[in-house]
Amino acid sequence: MELTRRGFVQAGALTSLALIGGRAAAGEAAGAPERGKVRIKVGAMDGILGGGGAKALETAKRAGLEGVEADAGGPEETLRICKPEVIAEYLKAVEQTGVVVSSICMGLLNGSPLVRDARAPGWIGATIDAAAALKAKTILIACFGAGTLKTQDDRDRAAAILKDLAPKAAEKGIALGLENTLSAADNLALLEKAGNPPGLKVYYDVGNATHYGYDVPAELRLLKDRACQIHFKDYKSGLLGRGEVKFKETAEAIAENGYEGWIVLETGAPLGPDITAAANAGFIRGLFARYM
Repeated sequence: MELTRRGFVQAGALTSLALIGGRAAAGEAAGAPERGKVRIKVGAMDGILGGGGAKALETAKRAGLEGVEADAGGPEETLRICKPEVIAEYLKAVEQTGVVVSSICMGLLNGSPLVRDARAPGWIGATIDAAAALKAKTILIACFGAGTLKTQDDRDRAAAILKDLAPKAAEKGIALGLENTLSAADNLALLEKAGNPPGLKVYYDVGNATHYGYDVPAELRLLKDRACQIHFKDYKSGLLGRGEVKFKETAEAIAENGYEGWIVLETGAPLGPDITAAANAGFIRGLFARYM
């Protein structure tokens, strides 16, 4: 693609923002002990990049991201992400941009709950096939809103459903990542109830956990390699490092675990999708620079 003067200036500005954010975060982490190593890639949910498909991947490329978390779509017989034409659109965008589909978010399960909607297991099974086609390694199983796992019966039911689906995911090299309001200990108990299958893990959100009052570093240390993927956001600010999440301590815990995987942005976009994502990506890379 031909790079126009305007595009060149914009690309330079985004790169500078990423570097500034990285230096700031590196400065914050400078006093942290080197306790481990990480191998991270930085992506973002497509919703904060202006939409799904090719558009999100193009925005991600401009912002210097390596991946996009695609949304599965709303409740219908065949989920949007499972439609052949949609898969083809994503694969074409991957080829054109070099940005990959890191994961798929099944946010529809918040309104069509895993434990109460009879369609949910079928949707998850079909999404496993879609993830394999897109070479995505994680499927976010969302359990918020109407889908919150409020009771032990809910948790036991979720464990039973996911126990049956996890082998198919594992066979294709995919993890079903539970994201919910539960503590790390309660999530580990749910995984144990399911038999700790290799295809079932926890998708950890540092912003949510902070908001619910959990000790994020302690939780991450407890989860260890049972955390398959991590969301970074802060309820107090769309720009990381300006809110209430203790990112320095969080990075230390992630490094202690020797984490290898994606850090996915689920922030607001106060400076617009491109600039906000570039700044936050720079913050993340600076935060982990001493551990890489």
